Amino acid sequence: MDISEALTTEYREFDPETPVSKLLGAFQTHRDPALLVGDSDGVAGVVTRKALVSSRHDPEEKARSVMREDVPGVDRRDDIREVARRMVESEYPLVPVYDGKVFEGVATAESVAAATEPFLDALDVSDVYTRDLRSIEPETTVGEIIHRLRTEGISRVPVVDEAGDVVGMVSYFDLLEFAVRETDQQQGGSVEGFGRGGASSTDAERADQGYGERAGVEHRLLDIPARDVMNPPVATTGPTAGLDDAVGEMLDDDYSSLVVEVPAEGVDGIVTLTDVLRSLTWTPDEGTRLQVFGARYLTTMTREEVADLIDDVTDKFEEMDVIEAYVVLHRHKERQRGSPLIQATIRLFTDRGRFAGTGEEYGDAPAIRSARDNLERTVLDEKGKTMGERRGKRSAEDAEHLLGWWLEA
Repeated sequence: MDISEALTTEYREFDPETPVSKLLGAFQTHRDPALLVGDSDGVAGVVTRKALVSSRHDPEEKARSVMREDVPGVDRRDDIREVARRMVESEYPLVPVYDGKVFEGVATAESVAAATEPFLDALDVSDVYTRDLRSIEPETTVGEIIHRLRTEGISRVPVVDEAGDVVGMVSYFDLLEFAVRETDQQQGGSVEGFGRGGASSTDAERADQGYGERAGVEHRLLDIPARDVMNPPVATTGPTAGLDDAVGEMLDDDYSSLVVEVPAEGVDGIVTLTDVLRSLTWTPDEGTRLQVFGARYLTTMTREEVADLIDDVTDKFEEMDVIEAYVVLHRHKERQRGSPLIQATIRLFTDRGRFAGTGEEYGDAPAIRSARDNLERTVLDEKGKTMGERRGKRSAEDAEHLLGWWLEA
């Protein structure tokens, strides 16, 4: 299947000189995963909600200063699995699609999930969902939530009360919508969108509200508790539910995630559209199946070198098969002698359980090696334990089912 099957013309596009206030207004009015920025030369960049929420931006700041320019454009004939990999690793929820040099539209996490939904019945939610559940309390402040999302490299977090029940979800969409809603609407206007003949070009030219000066409100917004920002109720699913059913529910109800509950045990994790995209990249090839989140920060090491480091760790645990490995890189603003402070986390999903290690150093290679050392300690600590009863253990048949579904399709 090629990416043309997931092509959509439902996008909004803006001039590089569009003020941030207009972008905020568009994000509030529509649930676009990202906004295109284009000029006479074509697509110039992409603006995400994360970019606008993660740091303070003046309402009059221009789109060119908040957009990401390293847009991974793809050809309509590219394999949809390869495009899914690029989207996951570059952390782009939207990529431009071309026919040669002609721009045709975009592919989004939602459109890719919709195109592949008929094939996802080969997988269960348990095959893909994230079990390392991070959660916050109803009283956690917006400032702390933003910090958690940034430092942990996640896009949403469930809100759990004292009884252990999930009572809401906070995502970048919720934070951005709340921040815009709570500020004074001091100016109006229409979004200066433009398109190349796509259906969304008309949508982009509809009147969206612009917002003026936000002075005096930022500190107050950061102190607001999660219970005033979260999006209830929370949609749930079970680990044995078909992944196609879970995706169908997310698409039908316009959700980007579902909380996973285990009967008689409670909340165990979360499944997101990103998890779905990541599952599309699994192939039954030899060696470690590696995904790198924040791949743009991988500047001095190659993917092959990272995979070799992980293989060195797993080789020390006899009879352990790695089903999936992924590295999450996050860059801090702090620098030393030109090298940025990088936080690296390595997570392994194996037939012997799940393992993780995190390290923080200046430069991508030292950070990854530090994470590798901590991962190795965790693996060796578990080596002497009886692993057969660990939940999450998979048989060879399970792994074949997990990795071979695309061939069956």
